[in-house]
Amino acid sequence: MRLIKSVAEMQKWAVKNGRDCGIVPTLGSLHEGHASLIKKARSENGLVVVSVFVNPLQFKRDKFLAYPRNLREDMALAKKAGADVLFAPSADDMYKNDFESQIVLPKMFKTLAHQGLEWHYRGVLAVVMKLFQIILPARAYFGLKDPHQLALIERMVADLNVPVKIRRCETIREKSGLARSSRNALLTAEERKAATVIYKSLELAKARLRKNGHGNLRGVMSEMKKLIHAEKTARVEHIEIVDPASFLPFDKKSKEALVFTAVNVGGKRLTDNLRFTLPVSPRN
Repeated sequence: MRLIKSVAEMQKWAVKNGRDCGIVPTLGSLHEGHASLIKKARSENGLVVVSVFVNPLQFKRDKFLAYPRNLREDMALAKKAGADVLFAPSADDMYKNDFESQIVLPKMFKTLAHQGLEWHYRGVLAVVMKLFQIILPARAYFGLKDPHQLALIERMVADLNVPVKIRRCETIREKSGLARSSRNALLTAEERKAATVIYKSLELAKARLRKNGHGNLRGVMSEMKKLIHAEKTARVEHIEIVDPASFLPFDKKSKEALVFTAVNVGGKRLTDNLRFTLPVSPRN
């Protein structure tokens, strides 16, 4: 496996090889969830590039500095999973000359603005677009753990006619149900145990919605919050229930539901979601 740290060198490689490659964009601190993405890319492409870049545009400074980094371990996991190239540029190389360009979020994602996260997702879209332009991949692989991010990237690719096929990949979970995340490495043993309540709350919402249909969404979210807050180190930052086809509020016309939650566990923000179909004739 080849390590490339220069944007210019990566572009030279891409001109020769890009259209036969798949990309797995990551923030580093790779885990089994990333390995599953790399293996999926390996099965569908002649070449596989894994990018490792902690993007300063999507973090507050303290979170950026605290984000776990271990390039040697990332290289070992990426190589074992089947990557051909690991691209690990510096922030100075990625964002030269007072970088200012932005991609505006579609109006359908107004809930992100209400959460104060619009700036975060603008940063995500900026770095993903730059990676697409630098590496010129045929396909890109993303997990379903952050549905807003994935939907925004798909919308950006469609709106701007970016010649990249987006591949959705299932969330990889630990035996406890906790979604694999680089931030899990920051959790203490006690916090990791507490964090398992996140998936339990999603399963609770699934059971309630499948039983009762579209009624009493506030009651469902209240039950989720109560369950999560039973863990002393866990506090709900956000819960929403939407139609995954449109990201509009879940209603009687919805055939599927997407329940999303962001939970602060010991100062670490963890997100997870569950998407599921509803009974053909739910009781309302």
